[in-house]
Amino acid sequence: MTIENELISLCIDESPPRNKPLVAKYLRSFAFPVLSKLSPFNITKTGSYLVANKTAIIQKYGPDAEIDINYTLLKLDTLKAEILSNKPFRKLESDNVDVKIWNQILEDYTDKDGNRPTWLNTIWLYGECYVHRRLFETFETSKYLRDYDPFYEQKMKSLVSCEDAMEFLSDFLIDYFQRTSIQSRHLREDLPKILKCALWGNRCDLSQTGGDTIIQTESPLKLVDSLQNLILVDESSKIVDFLCSFNREGKDNKILDIILDNAGYELFSDLCMADYFVTYKIVNTVRFHGKAIPWFVSDVTRRDFFDTIDYVANKSGTKSMKQLGKRWEGYIQSDQWKFENEQFWTLPFHFGQIKSMDPELYEKLSESILIISKGDLNYRKLVGDVFWEPTVPFSQAVGSFKPSKLIALRTLKSDITCGLPEGLAERISQADPDWLKIGKYAVIHVDGV
Repeated sequence: MTIENELISLCIDESPPRNKPLVAKYLRSFAFPVLSKLSPFNITKTGSYLVANKTAIIQKYGPDAEIDINYTLLKLDTLKAEILSNKPFRKLESDNVDVKIWNQILEDYTDKDGNRPTWLNTIWLYGECYVHRRLFETFETSKYLRDYDPFYEQKMKSLVSCEDAMEFLSDFLIDYFQRTSIQSRHLREDLPKILKCALWGNRCDLSQTGGDTIIQTESPLKLVDSLQNLILVDESSKIVDFLCSFNREGKDNKILDIILDNAGYELFSDLCMADYFVTYKIVNTVRFHGKAIPWFVSDVTRRDFFDTIDYVANKSGTKSMKQLGKRWEGYIQSDQWKFENEQFWTLPFHFGQIKSMDPELYEKLSESILIISKGDLNYRKLVGDVFWEPTVPFSQAVGSFKPSKLIALRTLKSDITCGLPEGLAERISQADPDWLKIGKYAVIHVDGV
């Protein structure tokens, strides 16, 4: 019996139960193939990138770094073997500030007989986050690789490979900013386009490809039009109505919070969206929330954020891109744009737990006029990673997370969804059985408006 078949033998050949958090033991859930195939594949690719950069690492840190590299590769192999044999979770062993929290979670999930959770038999949000936290631990427990981001080069390569699309959007925005005065009719006509450029940027997710670049070459603005029928729920007009009325109130300190997802082209499209909001004084300040550690292959870290702005401003190939980048450098210098990487975003909690787990973060988000949540994992955390009936209203699925007005921009890459019209899920399933998992379809959901 193969390792995968052994894992399958421990599972239930059913769909996961509705209105319950996902668990990987259900074979007909997206969680099982992610656990059994995608996660091991990402771990293997991480080792491959480390080997590929071996010479450069040794040149930087000296010959002793080779010991670190070999030990890290061994730990990656161990992690993969633990997943594929459904071993119980263990405590984290680094000195990072989050380790106490992670180890307490493990105790909370350990039963009275001392049985610890396993990959197949704990809630998938915890299990999947634990995969990536353990992956980072393989580096942070070394001497020379403590701060090494094994995904950094892949993220920057992904950014550079999408320069054609970035040029299209840069040309449009620079021209638009120079000729368009702030009027409600412009917001109503054009803000939805900007939001949808950022929405479709979410298709560029390296965690789905093991780090292989997803090249975006088409004009993002043409894509907005051609892909409109793939947005299953589009509530962007509600946010535009709210922002148009709010803008006329003329409040001084209007804050936008963007909970980021992927680096590369998606981050570029998010920065374009933020520039639009600031340029037309819809908000005064934008707070970007990224990750404190390398996370889910391509999630935005502090280094990714600032190196992306530096690349656009100083190393990109077109005048319009450089102009945009210089604007963004100015926003950073004037403190209109702020990057923050609160610990909560790399913990295995859903957003409904922010208020109790991190009341300071919840209070900060409450200062905002609007929160924009990007991407699939953030969406899953918004709705508790529960396998909802597709027609359950988004506002109901979000539950107690109500610090401010909320918009979720998400392309579908998991079988968690909600807020769909009656019968839509069934109709799409007949024509496109994998519709929930391939990033082809999208939703724009709002809450509090």
